[in-house]
Amino acid sequence: MKHHLAGTKKNVKPCDNVSTEVKQKFVDILNKVQASKNLAQMEFEQRVDVGSYFGSGREVEGDDGNNVVSGVSGSGSISTRGIRGPMDRFMMKESSSGDQPTTITPQNAKELRNQVCLDIGRFFYENAIPFNVARSPSFVNMLRSVGAYGWGFKPPSMYNLRTWILKEELTTTTKIVDDIKSTWPLTGVSIMSDGWQDIRYRSLINFLVNNPSGTVFLKCVDASEHVKDAKLLFRLLDEVVEEVGEELVVQVITDNASNYRAAGQMLMEKRKHLYWTPCVAHCLDLMLEKIGELPQDKNALIKAKKVSNYIHNHSWVLSLMRQFTNRELIRPAATRFATAYLTLQSIYQVRQPLEAMFTSEKWTNSNYTTKLMGRKLEE
Repeated sequence: MKHHLAGTKKNVKPCDNVSTEVKQKFVDILNKVQASKNLAQMEFEQRVDVGSYFGSGREVEGDDGNNVVSGVSGSGSISTRGIRGPMDRFMMKESSSGDQPTTITPQNAKELRNQVCLDIGRFFYENAIPFNVARSPSFVNMLRSVGAYGWGFKPPSMYNLRTWILKEELTTTTKIVDDIKSTWPLTGVSIMSDGWQDIRYRSLINFLVNNPSGTVFLKCVDASEHVKDAKLLFRLLDEVVEEVGEELVVQVITDNASNYRAAGQMLMEKRKHLYWTPCVAHCLDLMLEKIGELPQDKNALIKAKKVSNYIHNHSWVLSLMRQFTNRELIRPAATRFATAYLTLQSIYQVRQPLEAMFTSEKWTNSNYTTKLMGRKLEE
């Protein structure tokens, strides 16, 4: 809108009806934004040059009126934490001047590599990136590409990342999916459904298509009004089969709940050459649930849940438990019965430290021993 009213012809046609006064006002606004961007970029490059990564980015208002660089501290000034003095800036500039990199010799190769690793590490720490990202093949490929480019590589901006680079990646991903789809007529496919609930308590179903070449995400459907009704579930599964192509589908895999089981039977009656297959993980979960209904198992599992939940719901008791066991207890999950057995196993593994905790002076002198639940837990 700003470019439209300013008549810059940047990604939008100029407004024919805007007054000169309004047009000049928006030209001034855009010039101010650009000047602010240039200043922020200059300060950013300066911080990079001196090895300071702690300075907050200047808040810059983008063309769309949104903040594009956040991190303003207090009154809007740039944080100086980690910024070196003028002499350090001068010496750093002198030592890094010139267009050619330092010649790598066996003597300084280790030192140079250590510096690169430290910079990579700081990038992970500052941006709270999980360490297992380092296992990603794309992370390794990224570093190889940067190394192959050599000295003077200018990294892409956030605008590059969200525009042409994103479009190119979408094109690449689409081609990968199309390559997998081209193998579907040769091998046939399995349609897999995975039901889950989001934070708004909507019942969602992910549909995926699998064959030996890979798994493709097909779509996600809000099935809140379908999930309890076998006939509606049947229609939903039937539509997915039709979308993929009936002649390609070998089997449809769903949970083993009664509504899915009935929907699967109706699907096989309509489409004679495909099979409905229950999910193995869900079958195992239901088997464990049945085993857990046996009296001797049920009693142990109920006690294990009570112990785990009580400890996790009282921060002082949780802290004391960690001091004695040096490990965590697994909490039972409402949606998967197998976690109850994992909870029982984790308590069994730390049985002796837990017994020591409940006979320790810290526990016996605490207020928890005077409460009914605390005494039951101790028993």
